[in-house]
Amino acid sequence: MKTNRIFLMISVLCFSLFATGCGEQLYEMTSEEEAIISLYASKAVAKFNKNQVIGIANARVKKGELDEDYEPDEEQADDEALEEADTGETIDPETGEVIPPEGEPGEDSEAQEGAEEQAQEDVSVEAGYSFTNAVDISGVEFTCSKFDVSSDFKTSSFYMKPASGKKYLTLYIDAVNTTDGTVDFSQYSGRTYSLSLNGGEKNKAQITMLPNDLSSYKGTMSGKEKKTFVIVFSFSNSAVENISSVELYVTSDGATRGAEVKPL
Repeated sequence: MKTNRIFLMISVLCFSLFATGCGEQLYEMTSEEEAIISLYASKAVAKFNKNQVIGIANARVKKGELDEDYEPDEEQADDEALEEADTGETIDPETGEVIPPEGEPGEDSEAQEGAEEQAQEDVSVEAGYSFTNAVDISGVEFTCSKFDVSSDFKTSSFYMKPASGKKYLTLYIDAVNTTDGTVDFSQYSGRTYSLSLNGGEKNKAQITMLPNDLSSYKGTMSGKEKKTFVIVFSFSNSAVENISSVELYVTSDGATRGAEVKPL
């Protein structure tokens, strides 16, 4: 038993010597070589570090740069100035993030652009049209015969009730085809109708299933035919208490035309 243990120990020792080998001794670098490698590695890391306040674009080590008394000559100084030139970006020293300059699109500028677009839309609104020119359907004359304020809208076959705290304001519009030909209203379906009370905010027309709803009518009018249309709007109870003025606005092809509603 003791002999077996001796042979086992000899076998393990021989295997260890065979597997280890002598190998070559590691290369010992000089202090200058170590400094060169350290500088190169730090510059290489800094070059791709997006969170660093000041990045380095060139990781090359210039001749004599590691010397304590190193001073770049005039040409090298110009090159370094170009490499580290200001890109025009302002960096937050705490986060390393680029601070957008004034006027660059951001959350505030987006809101400002939205306000400017709204202002442009308001500028495009032209008032003072006649009712016919505001609706602008070729060959058809329009007049508002009356408007009515009610807590619901109903006909013999249709009933509609507004949301709580609101009432309907309905325009009744008489139309006459002044031509001998047929007018196809489906050609004018891409338009919107809005109403303003007392110069206030404009409310868009309500969607209904009425066959004579002018805001959604896609039928035809034959030559010399007369027809009565309606457009239904919803306003708060307080908005319809004292109505001093009513304006209809029709938007089509990027233009808005306004006409004062003067019932007959």
